[in-house]
Amino acid sequence: MNQPKQYDWHEPQRQAPAGLLIMVYKTVLSVLKSLWPLLLVVVFRTGQKNGQDGFTWIVIAISILVLIHSVLDFIWFRFYIADDDLIIRRGFITRKKITIPLERIQAVHIEQNLLHQLLDVVKVRIDTAGSEKTEAVIDAIARRKADHFRTYLLHEKKQMTAEEQSAMPVPEKPVLQLSVSDLLKLGITANHFQAFFIVLAFMLSVYQNLREAFGDEIIDAVGSTAAARSLLSSIPLLIAMVLVVSIFVSLAMVLLRYYNLNLAETPGGYKLSMGLVNNRQFLVPFPRIQFISWEANWLRRKIGLYTLQFHQVAGNDVNEKQLVRVPVTRQEYIGVLLNHYHKALYDTAHAVHAIHAAYITRRVLLVGVLPAMVLISLALALHLYAWVMLPALWVLYTFLNAWYYRKNFRLFVAPDAFQVISGIWGRKVRVVKWYKIQQVILQQSLYQQRKQLATIRLVTAGGAIRIPFIPLELAQQIQNYALYEVERSDRPWL
Repeated sequence: MNQPKQYDWHEPQRQAPAGLLIMVYKTVLSVLKSLWPLLLVVVFRTGQKNGQDGFTWIVIAISILVLIHSVLDFIWFRFYIADDDLIIRRGFITRKKITIPLERIQAVHIEQNLLHQLLDVVKVRIDTAGSEKTEAVIDAIARRKADHFRTYLLHEKKQMTAEEQSAMPVPEKPVLQLSVSDLLKLGITANHFQAFFIVLAFMLSVYQNLREAFGDEIIDAVGSTAAARSLLSSIPLLIAMVLVVSIFVSLAMVLLRYYNLNLAETPGGYKLSMGLVNNRQFLVPFPRIQFISWEANWLRRKIGLYTLQFHQVAGNDVNEKQLVRVPVTRQEYIGVLLNHYHKALYDTAHAVHAIHAAYITRRVLLVGVLPAMVLISLALALHLYAWVMLPALWVLYTFLNAWYYRKNFRLFVAPDAFQVISGIWGRKVRVVKWYKIQQVILQQSLYQQRKQLATIRLVTAGGAIRIPFIPLELAQQIQNYALYEVERSDRPWL
């Protein structure tokens, strides 16, 4: 039986030999992204032989520079452990040395795009507490070696010897997997408006680049064809095509992101693996979770689909690095994923609160009536009488949104946690432990002061929770209790 290979992380380590191909690919891709409009112009507008020869020499020169740059990067890249720090050294002309204290490392992610899968290597991303960006990236490591490296960094660090590494199993308990039917449901019920704007932005970008590359003549010639005129003149057909394309884009985005999703529970956190072309593997450490939320639009609520989010430690802004989204296909999965944080408070809350009815009046006045009066005045001044009804409809829409928001909003309070339910047509639920709060902000407008109301923001390291238009006395009680729980708790928030 083959003995597991042992690694001494205190010795400088190279990337896998396949890392050279990865670096060449990354450099070529970066060059093409920057220069592809120029290359199109040179290829299609150069008709003389001398121009073609010049273009050939340009391509050869760029290729040689890319190859030299990639080889030097690969040769000089090293990573190792020294004095309780992770050291990453790279660069030849401009040398760069990254030093990360082991105690600051919070997550080590493993990813595999299509090229990594073909070369049988993985990419390792290392995140630290309080940083919005990935601290370090190692582009190509053998999968087994990457697993040992992650285990060393997150669990044993400097205390674990090379012999102990190979013998240490990481127990995993499967929690959630997505089937093909689950992926189809997620794609069909996705936010197609988002897909629409992605398609629109892509088309505008391509149009602008083609216009710069080929000039207005070719664009105008294509636009004057019978097929183009027929499509543009039929608004219903155009809308139907955009809708179909948006649905297919939504399905493609869901498939690319969530294909082969597997979520497992480990002693230190949740391990999540997903992705078709770019297979990513996350580890969400339990202590790093600041709060948990789940949400669903109207259609997904009807069929029991939710998106659960782990809000982790963030910097000044919350971005994709701190938000780990998990599609949940059954309600009972939410309870399972809450086990290591705090259970939902629907039935165990000591008190339940709503927001004041004055929220509707204030919202309609500021967002509905005032803008509508300005628009109606402009319409009358410009003699656009047919458009006068649109601002009135906007006021009605604002009222319905404010009314439903107040109707759905609930604050559940318990001794060790609180839960907020909000939403207009969909729902969003957030469960937060009191001791995770880092700042409490109590705000009052002049209108709220007259009504003895307040808006309170409870800020955690993973984001803020806003509770609007509640009685001032209740807001002060929440503020005092939150600060008291933070002061008396001896549990670290991270």
